[in-house]
Amino acid sequence: MSPTGLPSPTSGSPDKVIQAPPWLARLLTRFIARQAARGLSEKYPGLAPQEIAEKMRADFHHPPTEDEQRLLEAVLARLPGENGETEEKPVSAWVLVAANLVPLAGVLFWHWSVFALIALFWMENVIVGVFFVLRMLLADPRDPALWAGKVFLVPFFCFHYGMFTAVHGLFVFGLFGGKAYDPHGLQVLEPAMRVARDFGLWLPLAALLASHGFSFLWNYLWRGQFRRAKLTELMSKPYGRVVVLHMGIILGAIATTALGSPLWALLVLLALKIGLDLKAHLKEHSASKA
Repeated sequence: MSPTGLPSPTSGSPDKVIQAPPWLARLLTRFIARQAARGLSEKYPGLAPQEIAEKMRADFHHPPTEDEQRLLEAVLARLPGENGETEEKPVSAWVLVAANLVPLAGVLFWHWSVFALIALFWMENVIVGVFFVLRMLLADPRDPALWAGKVFLVPFFCFHYGMFTAVHGLFVFGLFGGKAYDPHGLQVLEPAMRVARDFGLWLPLAALLASHGFSFLWNYLWRGQFRRAKLTELMSKPYGRVVVLHMGIILGAIATTALGSPLWALLVLLALKIGLDLKAHLKEHSASKA
């Protein structure tokens, strides 16, 4: 029986099939390929994609038909890269560290306060949210079935993460910014723009934007993570990063403020942020290979 056909209910011969419409065959091929790629990655974690493909060919017990070859190629395109994490750690991780070192100049040469650092880290959350929206939109864009989920999940994520970030910003600006940057209600973008202008945060913001942009282009698009991405996982990932990172950062900031924001305390705070950010980055991309 053809994988894209169904037995004919009106025919007495078991060999006769009703061929599925081409659009349905393509839809089913992509859906099955996504599920098969995840299962094979878990079953053969140490094998390269071509080795997994050979095992699939052997399971056919005959030369693959045109439909089977199309399915095999679709699965192969969604398998993790041959070298896994060994190639992307030194690339995107070092870019991330380099971008996080830019605020060091603000602490050493422009005498930034703890508020400037915390405000910068909050603005990075906005950048993270934007790139996760792009990730959700570009998750296996050739799969029509996923677009049904995107129509609901992407707007929901924008609203939910937007509210989460706004409340977080209200806390950051209200606690560390004083009356000068105290937002009115949830209108946090206006004081954020003033903070960026007053403290000269445009350069570090550009560096953080470039870092997340590079990770998006290199890891997610170029290395094909978008073919294996799950919408529900993409929705939850930024929350874990923000909560873990900023709980440590804010607690450290409170202690630093109590000490009068000495230089060494700000450097410790910056090192804490880099360490937590790097750990979250590596964990995220390691999980995407599973």
